[in-house]
Amino acid sequence: MSFFQRVPLAPPDPILGLTAAFQSDPRKDKVNLGVGLYKSEDLTTPVLETVKLAEEFLLKEESSKAYLPIVGEKLYLDQMGDLVFGSEIWGREKGRIANFQTVGGTGALKVGGTFLKEEAVHPIWISQPTWPNHRGVFSHCGLKVEEYPYYNKETRSLDFKQIMLCLEKLSPGSIVLLHAACHNPTGCEPSPSEWNAISDLLREKKLIPFFDFAYQGFGKGIEEDAAVIRHFAENDLEFLIAVSNAKNFSLYGERVGCLFIVAKDAKIADQITSRVKQVIRVIYSNPPMHGAKVVGHILATPSLRKKWVAELDGMRQRIQNMRQLFVQSLMQRNGPVDFSSLLKGSGMFSFTGLHKIQVDRLREEYGIYMPSDGRINVSGLTQANIPFVVDAMMAVIEGKTNA
Repeated sequence: MSFFQRVPLAPPDPILGLTAAFQSDPRKDKVNLGVGLYKSEDLTTPVLETVKLAEEFLLKEESSKAYLPIVGEKLYLDQMGDLVFGSEIWGREKGRIANFQTVGGTGALKVGGTFLKEEAVHPIWISQPTWPNHRGVFSHCGLKVEEYPYYNKETRSLDFKQIMLCLEKLSPGSIVLLHAACHNPTGCEPSPSEWNAISDLLREKKLIPFFDFAYQGFGKGIEEDAAVIRHFAENDLEFLIAVSNAKNFSLYGERVGCLFIVAKDAKIADQITSRVKQVIRVIYSNPPMHGAKVVGHILATPSLRKKWVAELDGMRQRIQNMRQLFVQSLMQRNGPVDFSSLLKGSGMFSFTGLHKIQVDRLREEYGIYMPSDGRINVSGLTQANIPFVVDAMMAVIEGKTNA
């Protein structure tokens, strides 16, 4: 008898399992609107030209592959601090901002969650809905995970009133996970005035904000997407930020990310650094080098940084164009559903409003793949496949069959 015979079979990941099913589907006209990867018009995930140029530089100039320090690559962290907080805040306040390179954005969430579990006694509150892995990561950290309402399915918009009513009831010290920009999976986010009200309430109630910042530059722009973080930094709040460079540098496989913890002062930041280094030491000890050096070099080299901004602008513009074309195509059909609210969305994701039975039909009858909640990755749409996707969606909404 095997020692491991009693190990149960784990259910497939809802997103990655969807991709595996898509890849095994033999249909030529199949469409994958599920996994959170940026896709260009030819449905490839590109290697940015600036990344190739930075790698050429590193190939010639890099002299060692020794371990990085536990906190990570210094140039990368300094450049990311400038990118996230802006040069003025970073230059003035970085002494009170503990910073760590991590194994992607997920690693930042894991390290931050583990640190909070050791230092806090209250649960972490995540939005309903949110990225499915949030619950898994924070539960694995040992945190109790609760949910606050976020999205109104009837109006297909942010439910700001219910957000505030829930947060007002939380105990001091409770942790609140927030999406700084491009909410995954709804694409809906608070307005500047609503963010101001949320920050005021969090400060008044002594709650601990924890930002997931995975899409800087994919919403309205690099500076605009970071505005809420900069507002919190200037308004006497202590908080955490998990940052991913997978999307904005198209470095998915390099696992490049970082964690910032904004403290009251430099002394507290030093204490936090000492504790988080202990957390990192027992998880992965030292972060990977290559991707961080690529990002650090691009951001520190003015010509490359300018070129990277242009590449990022191109990715964001393509997503916006596909969102507009998709919604316009749906609205032209004069169907029973008003899809105009999708135009207000930001970033790669949107809720279509389709229910599970309709999603299942799209997959089984048309080879169109998306999670069961009807969320789509807008960058999986192209000018070529939008007519097919729209026809299929209207058919399942109107109860027609793919005969």
